Amino acid sequence: MITTLSQEDRITMRDLHLEKARVFLMDADNNFNNRAFSTAASRYYYAVFHAIHALFVMDGLYSKSHEGMTSLFSLHYVKTNKFNAEFDRFVSVMENLREKADYDVLFDVTEETLVPMKAKSYELVQAVEAFLR
Repeated sequence: MITTLSQEDRITMRDLHLEKARVFLMDADNNFNNRAFSTAASRYYYAVFHAIHALFVMDGLYSKSHEGMTSLFSLHYVKTNKFNAEFDRFVSVMENLREKADYDVLFDVTEETLVPMKAKSYELVQAVEAFLR
């Protein structure tokens, strides 16, 4: 847990994370529209990543890894019924997809794989924004 930030600093960090999430969604859409599906997958993941970190900063949580983020999100937000359980699996799938898209030269993200991930990325970012209002 991180407890050293003032409430004002937490709000600033929250807003910066949410802005970055929105920017990554736009970047992802541009890549998707240009059929750069692997890059789009990475950008959709990072939109989700920053939205979740907006939650974390408000609650004084910190993760050193992507897997840690997934675990903390599940423990503090899904298992406590603050977010729908479907998001738990989705975040794990997106983290795995992003890793393959970024590092596995033999793996290509397809449009068919990415379409539902795109919609769910928007849904999660919007759910976080609503939760934090």
